[in-house]
Amino acid sequence: MEKSGRHQQYRPHHSNSTKGRQPSGHDQSSGRDGAPRYESITVPMDSYTVPPGPQRSVEGWIVFVTGVHEEAQEDDILDAFSEFGQVKNLHVNLDRRTGFVKGYALIEYDEKEEAQDAINTLHGKELLGKTIGVDWAFVKHTGGGGTGSGG
Repeated sequence: MEKSGRHQQYRPHHSNSTKGRQPSGHDQSSGRDGAPRYESITVPMDSYTVPPGPQRSVEGWIVFVTGVHEEAQEDDILDAFSEFGQVKNLHVNLDRRTGFVKGYALIEYDEKEEAQDAINTLHGKELLGKTIGVDWAFVKHTGGGGTGSGG
């Protein structure tokens, strides 16, 4: 280490600088960028295809609710959605500045049928005087891609 004023500064010693190139005698099993090359495994795509439509999250079926009244309480939302089955989880985001609901909620059910019933019944209905939109939170669309946000 060399001293520079009051602070010590680390300066590494490079005797053989290769600037990103491999030193001579290096194993040629890596690619041009220095990343190792691996054998590829061919897996039929049929085993990975997920049918289009609603997708289950890790723990359950999540419904995305939009248009939630800013003064809605968790109990108001829970009362409306628990008619269709046991609500496993309810998440309502609040605005930090005002403390009011940001306008959306995420509701999780154990069973797909319960979530679908809630969507079919409550989409376009009023909750506390505001029309709400209810749809799947995770949907795989036809034509490839991954999961996207519905709503």
